Amino acid sequence: MTRHKVLRLLPLILIACSSSDSTGPTATNAVDVRDNLFSPSAVTVTREATVTWTWRGSDIHNVVFEDGQGSSTQKASGTHARTFAGAGAFRYRCTLHSTSFTSGMVGSVQAQLPPLPPL
Repeated sequence: MTRHKVLRLLPLILIACSSSDSTGPTATNAVDVRDNLFSPSAVTVTREATVTWTWRGSDIHNVVFEDGQGSSTQKASGTHARTFAGAGAFRYRCTLHSTSFTSGMVGSVQAQLPPLPPL
């Protein structure tokens, strides 16, 4: 294939490679607490972002973080928010509907450093 043809196809290749995977992390600051699941279950935010969990089901749930910081009380309605001051992976779960941070009603927040400005 000639270089000219590759350059013409490059935008199509980039679009195909950037299609989103519905099971992967979502760049959002909002998580729904539904009956027995968090939606989305994995989010990616920049460091210093605040994520808000909103109860949308009818059952009682909580949001308990593995690091023990910023957890919510048990409730059936309302919201809970946590600001992620540092970068890292933060796993959480509903202690009423999961027995570990790896199965059941679980979720995660990936807090990343903001992108560097262009030079």
